[in-house]
Amino acid sequence: MSDSHWTHVYPWQSGLWNDLIKRHQQQGLPHALMFTGVRGIGKHALALQTARWLLCTRRIEQQAGVACGECHSCRLWQAGNHPDFMECKPEDGSRQIRIDGVRKLNEFLMQTPQISACQVVNLHPVEVLNANAANALLKTLEEPPGESFLLLETERLGSVMPTIRSRCQRLALATPPHQQAIDWMLANGCDPAAAAQALRMNQMAPIAALQWVQQQRHEQHQTWLQQLQQWSNGALPLDAMVTIWKNDELADVLAWLGQLTADLMRAHMGADTTQLLEPEVLGCFDAATLQPAKLIALHDRINKALGQLQSGASFFNRQLLLESLMIEWQTLVTEPGRH
Repeated sequence: MSDSHWTHVYPWQSGLWNDLIKRHQQQGLPHALMFTGVRGIGKHALALQTARWLLCTRRIEQQAGVACGECHSCRLWQAGNHPDFMECKPEDGSRQIRIDGVRKLNEFLMQTPQISACQVVNLHPVEVLNANAANALLKTLEEPPGESFLLLETERLGSVMPTIRSRCQRLALATPPHQQAIDWMLANGCDPAAAAQALRMNQMAPIAALQWVQQQRHEQHQTWLQQLQQWSNGALPLDAMVTIWKNDELADVLAWLGQLTADLMRAHMGADTTQLLEPEVLGCFDAATLQPAKLIALHDRINKALGQLQSGASFFNRQLLLESLMIEWQTLVTEPGRH
């Protein structure tokens, strides 16, 4: 079950969690729930908490809003090998969920629960189901077998097949109020300035923001920015530039380039530094000298490649993609003093 034995409800999820428990106790839950929200908002934690609670064998008699933690089901969950729970996600290094994974899911749901009163499947992220897998899942959503629950997660709802969306009850996880997010990050060891910047960089999602601080992503971005400036000024050859990024996740590099071009577009339109995610970019590049049409085209190309990469729909030759993006970047950058 990988790390699936771990469960938690974050402070900003308490209202949604209480509503979910109340609804189940009063009228029951639908067979398919789709947890939506930005990356790092806590979808997976809430889905696992829901799974653990549904599987708890004492929840009905105790009418409690949490799993008891003591029954046989809860002990199996904590050990990470509950026979009535299954996780479906990309496997074997793939970025997609393939039809074999959904077939295993379907076979699992056709069985009789061994310990609990129901079976629970957690599938994530829904948007990386390939076409065959999505169609196979759709059949299960249309005619769910027995007493079973499918808990799906997505951060890109628009990328999920409409027919799958329509057969799930959506649970939208909103970002917390700013002060609550700041307080949570401070309680987890961040200083106020780093917490505020990290939240801006991560769509106000506290979990992603905390990881951003812990992984020193700001420092990494500053290093990338300096390297990009060196390439732009001719101080760093193209092959060396691309080689520098060889050990970094391609999706992280693309996301940063997309953010950088977005900041430059904002600056070109007159935004001040308080409206930029990483204002340090203005110390390296003069937004006023950039050609807006080329900047928009590059931004769109980066985001398209990132979306295809995240969905698993495309496989890129990393070196060729980065080289072509750097060449396109070079065509729009005007070095200081060159007019």
